[in-house]
Amino acid sequence: MQLDRRRFLQVSALGVAAAIVYPACEGSARRAAEVDKPHLLDMLGADRVRAIGKRYVASTPNENTADALRAAISKSRNQSRVPLMPRSIDDQVREDFINGNTVLVDGWVLSVTEARQAALFALSA
Repeated sequence: MQLDRRRFLQVSALGVAAAIVYPACEGSARRAAEVDKPHLLDMLGADRVRAIGKRYVASTPNENTADALRAAISKSRNQSRVPLMPRSIDDQVREDFINGNTVLVDGWVLSVTEARQAALFALSA
């Protein structure tokens, strides 16, 4: 098979597209699991995180279902500066604090992302 310039460019473009699309698709399952397991669990334990989550749900009626919480987290994650590359949860929490996007829940100052994760954890119990 002879590889002329046109065919080479087609194959190269396909390779670049695959390199971009595959990690994005593969990462979606990993990102979903990352959303469902709050980092606060390691620090505070399941009971405390569940209590914080229940308080957040009670104080935020428009985010009182798992679907609404996942959508809110996903929406803010997809506001990445790099197209097709959503931010990690850690980056999102850090940016919440930098931008003052915080809430006071049960005596804790949390990023909105952390509070939503705690609420999601509480609803999944």
